[in-house]
Amino acid sequence: MGAAPLVARFAQAGLPLLVLDAPLFGGRGQGRDIVQLDIVRRPRVGVTESFRLWHGADENRVVVTTVDKPRQQLIVMVHEPRRRFEFEVGKSVPAPRDGSRLVRTTKSGTRVYERFTDDRKRHFLVGMDEQHLFIAQLPRAAPTVWAAHVALKGDDVVQAERRSTGKTVRQGEWFFLHPTDDELTEVDALVQSSTSVVARHIGIAQAAQLRRAGRPHEADEVVVIKGRIYVRGHVKHPDHATLFLRTWRRTFGNTQASQPEGVLWVD
Repeated sequence: MGAAPLVARFAQAGLPLLVLDAPLFGGRGQGRDIVQLDIVRRPRVGVTESFRLWHGADENRVVVTTVDKPRQQLIVMVHEPRRRFEFEVGKSVPAPRDGSRLVRTTKSGTRVYERFTDDRKRHFLVGMDEQHLFIAQLPRAAPTVWAAHVALKGDDVVQAERRSTGKTVRQGEWFFLHPTDDELTEVDALVQSSTSVVARHIGIAQAAQLRRAGRPHEADEVVVIKGRIYVRGHVKHPDHATLFLRTWRRTFGNTQASQPEGVLWVD
């Protein structure tokens, strides 16, 4: 799909897309050849946010497979050959935790990492979520945006919802469900026996030691029991409305990739 059809398909969903004539980063190896997708924020410009796309090599395929105009969201399929590329990380920036391999360190302290693109078809849900644009890589192909949301929710959430009472609450990548009575009893007993099990004013992913890209969703209280996450109080994120959870909620992250290849910004 060429630049004009891509822009037109994004416009159908009310989404701005800039198709670039130069890569977002050149990198080394085949850095210029890979598909690169991100979101630019320009608070002092009329259109404050836009998607940006560098198509890379001519044989790369970037196709909008479905558009959901009411949701202002669509699905993008990306297919490109497996390619090796290098990217730089500043010395004050934490090391990537996505399997990238450190290949060298420059005299200035900048670290150079090696990564490979995936030669399988990749599918991304992109669009508007509450107040801001977002990009989320899907675990599998989806025929509709609704199906993409189900795929991101994941089987664990679907099964937990069957046992849960009340409405599931979502903030970005996190789902908050009412726990079962047995779970609630277990959490309350643990908290009463030792307040040190409660992590306070902390990112949910950090408290659970999970790898998540993007800015943290900070919660007043987080308890992790045998890998299960429970959250209570305010949950804050700069891109989403603040939640207040009066009682403990069983918490699940969605199934999006922690750092998709070629995606330079993801929430």
